[in-house]
Amino acid sequence: MPEIIIRSFAKFRELFGGTNSITVPPETTVSGTLLAFAKTRSASMDELFSGAELKTNIILMYNRERIDAEDAKTIIPADGDEIVIYPPVSGG
Repeated sequence: MPEIIIRSFAKFRELFGGTNSITVPPETTVSGTLLAFAKTRSASMDELFSGAELKTNIILMYNRERIDAEDAKTIIPADGDEIVIYPPVSGG
């Protein structure tokens, strides 16, 4: 079973900690990995998900490449891969 590294920044770092790892069943997508991760921190699940859907305004990086919530539904991380999550950015 692959072990995936999850790094969190800004507000998410306060909620989830800076660096975590989670072991998921084979064939689990990035979205599924984040869902499993969020479930271990149930009080903060609504920060990442709306129902069972990953929020589209979250900034995601997978192995140092930007992906979106749709990509997260199809990419299957391998052992040692990294997912980075940033909260939405606003301002002007």
